Amino acid sequence: MNSIRYYVVQVNDLYYQGEIDLQSFTDDEEQAFAFTDIVAANELAHEINGIVLTRDVSYKELEDLSAQYLIEYEALLKEERDTIESFCRELSIGMFE
Repeated sequence: MNSIRYYVVQVNDLYYQGEIDLQSFTDDEEQAFAFTDIVAANELAHEINGIVLTRDVSYKELEDLSAQYLIEYEALLKEERDTIESFCRELSIGMFE
């Protein structure tokens, strides 16, 4: 397998993105929430009268994006990196509570 399969939920011309900036939908598919569980994607689609779209991303594309994002991350001010790292630590701790 050279790619990872994921799912996005579409309603009309919009895609579910979760609760970001008080908005649940976006018109940009790349901003959509990526489900890895088809059951969860189908449940949400049923709740909001949407459809589930199946997508794939190659490992090569993920590697390229990771390298690009690392360069951008390292260019941030230390204060900005510290804020991101603090948020990620809290998010990680919250997952195990």
